[in-house]
Amino acid sequence: FIVCRKDFYMKSEQYNLNKKILDMGIALTKEKNYDKLLSLIISISMDITSSDAATLYMYENNALHFKIMKNNSLNINSDNPDQFLLPPVPLNDQNVCSFSAISRSLINIPDVYNCKGFDFSGPQKYDKITGYHTKSMLVVPLENHENEIIGVLQLINALDENGNIISFSSDKEHIAMSIASQAAISVSNMKYTQEVKSM
Repeated sequence: FIVCRKDFYMKSEQYNLNKKILDMGIALTKEKNYDKLLSLIISISMDITSSDAATLYMYENNALHFKIMKNNSLNINSDNPDQFLLPPVPLNDQNVCSFSAISRSLINIPDVYNCKGFDFSGPQKYDKITGYHTKSMLVVPLENHENEIIGVLQLINALDENGNIISFSSDKEHIAMSIASQAAISVSNMKYTQEVKSM
């Protein structure tokens, strides 16, 4: 009986997850406002991957530009880059977001304070100012159907059912890649439609 209940629970969880992913695809396709689309990408990504925070960068003029940030613990939901005075991130292999864009690869970091491969002075400085603690991070490139990089999604602090910070699982990696792919195509299609209208 216990095994049956556990199996039912797992199937129910999988059903809910699949439904969220399908709903996400519909929502991204229906949204016609660019800023609302970016906000939707952040919200959906955080919800499905159980992330506490996220940042979305868009690729413009050979750099990554901050577009929107959300942090549930700090009650931050901003699409105003000037509020945080964040400069564009140049494409180099020291910044994790830039490296993700350059290499076209997903990067999963269990603990940014114990990761030697990238420069995390930015998040650490942010933590000192706000009292936040950035730990796990999942960085995903947004690549459209023409194999063009249009941005990078950075998910921060995966949470378990009790609200404890954990690492991003391999399942969450696959989900994040699916979200990023659909998001990139939606953004590209919207930009293309806007260009056609302006012509």
